[in-house]
Amino acid sequence: MGILAPSKAHRRRHVTAATATIMAAAVSLAVPGAASARTPAEPAGAHTLVSLVNCAPTPPWVSTYDFDGDLKIQGGCFTLGRHVFVMVKHNNGTVYFKKWVVAREHPNLAGGWVNVNTNLHAPCYGPHNGYARGYDESTDKWSARFPVTICTRYD
Repeated sequence: MGILAPSKAHRRRHVTAATATIMAAAVSLAVPGAASARTPAEPAGAHTLVSLVNCAPTPPWVSTYDFDGDLKIQGGCFTLGRHVFVMVKHNNGTVYFKKWVVAREHPNLAGGWVNVNTNLHAPCYGPHNGYARGYDESTDKWSARFPVTICTRYD
């Protein structure tokens, strides 16, 4: 009688399971907020604290993109469930857009997330002549200014 060696199929399953474990760990480290996903056993307030801890070194931020001819503002690291003031302002001081919104949960990001349609025309070409900004009312913190180009239509 001899000793049976493990089959190749068993070896493949072992390697596949190890690879899946390594990939899951890499994704949880690479995706901000992935480790802060709430489990059903956690109270609702615990998730807010975890999200704020993950954003603690990062101040609130905003950026812009255009979709369907409109300028959109998105941002993160705001306080979940709390009010955020979003605005687009020209460098000369004229406010072109302002709105209060509530920061919502995003599955891949820590902290509260905002996404707002400004109804301003986009894309615009030329130098940046304004900026977008967000204000977290509960922490009394402004995001950094995100440069934008504001243009008006002449019909």
